[in-house]
Amino acid sequence: MDHALFSALLNNLLSVDVTDATDTDISLEAFEKKYCFSIRMQPMFTQDALHYLLISSKGGMIYEVIDQLGICISFFTFDNRIYIIGPYVKEKYSELKTETVLAKNDESSSKSLAFKLYYTTFPIVYTEQITSVVNKCIISFSPAESEYSYRRLTGFIQNVSEEDDRTELSEKNYSEIYRRYDQEKQFLSMIRNGDTENVMAAFEKLSGPESLSDFSKETLNYYASGYGLAILKALSRKAAEESGLSVITIDEITQKYTQLSSATKSPELQTRYQIEMIVELTKAVRNHKLSLDRFSAPIQRVLEYISLHLGDHISNEDLTSAANMSVSHLARLFKKETGVTMTEYAASMRCKKAAGLLKKTTLPIQEISSYVGYSDNNYFVKVFRKNYGMTPTEFRRNA
Repeated sequence: MDHALFSALLNNLLSVDVTDATDTDISLEAFEKKYCFSIRMQPMFTQDALHYLLISSKGGMIYEVIDQLGICISFFTFDNRIYIIGPYVKEKYSELKTETVLAKNDESSSKSLAFKLYYTTFPIVYTEQITSVVNKCIISFSPAESEYSYRRLTGFIQNVSEEDDRTELSEKNYSEIYRRYDQEKQFLSMIRNGDTENVMAAFEKLSGPESLSDFSKETLNYYASGYGLAILKALSRKAAEESGLSVITIDEITQKYTQLSSATKSPELQTRYQIEMIVELTKAVRNHKLSLDRFSAPIQRVLEYISLHLGDHISNEDLTSAANMSVSHLARLFKKETGVTMTEYAASMRCKKAAGLLKKTTLPIQEISSYVGYSDNNYFVKVFRKNYGMTPTEFRRNA
């Protein structure tokens, strides 16, 4: 049986972490370090308690543990291997419930925000979902297997001294938040500046497991859950927009990768698409800065309008509306900044597009002429000769 595939299937269907805890010494130590917020309030999340629970569990049973903080885990044995599902929660965060639990455990109110950051990293999942998905996965891998029963475990008490309690104090959490935001700002500034050479190194610093190894469980969960990466994706779009890159271009790039991501359930492919999107956005910003950044904002909007409507009839009214200024003022400013008139610029862009089609396709010249915005083929030939010193036919022959 492919145990890795079984774990991955559970993870994908439930959107909850799944741990193969068969090698208890290693896996449970890592589990406690990653997920236990406070030994005093979560004794069942310690390595020793989990080890006792797992070796005492019976086959054919799905066990669920819910601590007093509302954090849950489930575990079961299948094909001589032990699986832990979670942590997860069953309800949205409650400020009042948190304060009540902390007060009952003689904890300081300063820990409430630290706990909120911890609690909200976990997905909301219900017992019925866990039992249904586990049973369906088990039967899909082993059709002869009987349906597993459910049992909830309660009654865990453990005395822990103040010195031994490993609650992550709020100061540490806050410093890591500042640190994470500083790294995010560095990453976003590279997109904003079109720094294609260093943007990926910055992204890897944020999302790579080796680079994150010295962060606490809150930061690791933030990125590992996928939601942190989704936030980075949204911030990347905003950083590209702040660079002056057209929102049309930004949407074109991000929509393409959103579509690609929606067509696969592979986490590896989705991560690859995320990386490719960031690289393409940064390259687009760089190209924008090299080609358009020297122009004023009104002229940039006019150039963008021409690019987007190259095959349409472009009137002076359209361009003045894009620039938000009078025809005469726009004409003078455009000629001053570009060295050509708006008509000459539009013609050169149309001829450039036509030249590409003449090289790469066998489309009839009349169809290319119409496609780039010239309904009169003879006029197109005249304009093309003015820009390239030869007719479209001669250009194609020499290409």
